[in-house]
Amino acid sequence: MNYKRNMVPQMPIQGWHFATIMEIKEGKQAQTKMGLSDTILATFQTDHNCIVSQSLLMAPGVNFILEKLINIVIGEGSDEVDLKNLVKKRCGIKVEHKLWKDRIFANVIDVCSVDELQEDDTTHELTDIDELDLI
Repeated sequence: MNYKRNMVPQMPIQGWHFATIMEIKEGKQAQTKMGLSDTILATFQTDHNCIVSQSLLMAPGVNFILEKLINIVIGEGSDEVDLKNLVKKRCGIKVEHKLWKDRIFANVIDVCSVDELQEDDTTHELTDIDELDLI
């Protein structure tokens, strides 16, 4: 029996990436300064086939990534949104690496529309694994 090793980095490099929302599911409650907040776990796949999942607070407000993501892919104006409608939608994600408990994690720290990302054109292409800036 043979196993084909995947030598492509599984973690997206830091910076902006084109991505597709692959899954939205209910997350654990998170403690915030305003009390407990429900969360969702959003899974994105970049155009370079890297997967990154991010827990997003469901607290309302324009400063929260989930609210921004909804406005980008669905639009403004609805008082209530079925979050499953985000699945298979395209967007831009900004990835930043964080060290936590001696491990490196890729976090989605911002989102934008595909059009904004094309205008800016600061997306990254996968590089050699030795060139990854992990911290």
